[in-house]
Amino acid sequence: MKRVAFSLWNGRIAPVFDVARHILIVSAEEGCETGRLERRFSSDNPQERALRLASMQVGQLVCGAISRSAADALEQSGIQIVSFVSGDAELVIQAWLNDHLGDAHLAMPGCGRNQRIRRRKSSKTGCTMQRKE
Repeated sequence: MKRVAFSLWNGRIAPVFDVARHILIVSAEEGCETGRLERRFSSDNPQERALRLASMQVGQLVCGAISRSAADALEQSGIQIVSFVSGDAELVIQAWLNDHLGDAHLAMPGCGRNQRIRRRKSSKTGCTMQRKE
């Protein structure tokens, strides 16, 4: 079973994970959703957020922009990051279930077209994604 957390703001993917308060955790098996759980972060501390997600057995986070400190804390906890995603939460969840998170219409504005979001890489600049091949 896979568990992925989506950072939320008003029914959409939160533009910045570091200040997002709400997360939706979706469980799935073989591309089919098996459950949902809504939670709220009470802390902005990157390590506490990473520990909380890890304690809920989240293996992946789908979010908008994310700071280096938050990304490092999550990756140290074994959580894969799919960043610079935007859009309606339900559409993004369906894209995740169908392995289409890299579709250009889900990329944050300004993050480029024809790029597939894999996971955040170590870089000091904004949109850090690997190109689609």
